Amino acid sequence: MHERPNRMKTVARLAQLIVLVLVMPVLAAPTLPFKSKVTRQNYEKIHKGMTKAQVEKILGEPTEMKSEMGLQDLGELDSWIYWHGGIMVMIGFSNGYVSDKSWTQG
Repeated sequence: MHERPNRMKTVARLAQLIVLVLVMPVLAAPTLPFKSKVTRQNYEKIHKGMTKAQVEKILGEPTEMKSEMGLQDLGELDSWIYWHGGIMVMIGFSNGYVSDKSWTQG
């Protein structure tokens, strides 16, 4: 007699788990698929003299950041690197402003 209520609880828990598994992807759908800001169109918007904030607004947060002091008082040199699929975008900054950029697609 105790076996039937336990079996019912197990079936109810299993049903809840199945519903949860089916509903979770629907709840996550607005965030999927992730759309990268690293596009050729956005890359072309980047130009010399832009600030880091302006670049971040266009391309988003970089995948990697590197910083070093330049030779002979060139100031601080920073590189922001963006990876997306087979694309690598590098944005170079000199004293906080875009000094160069490159697009590599492999």
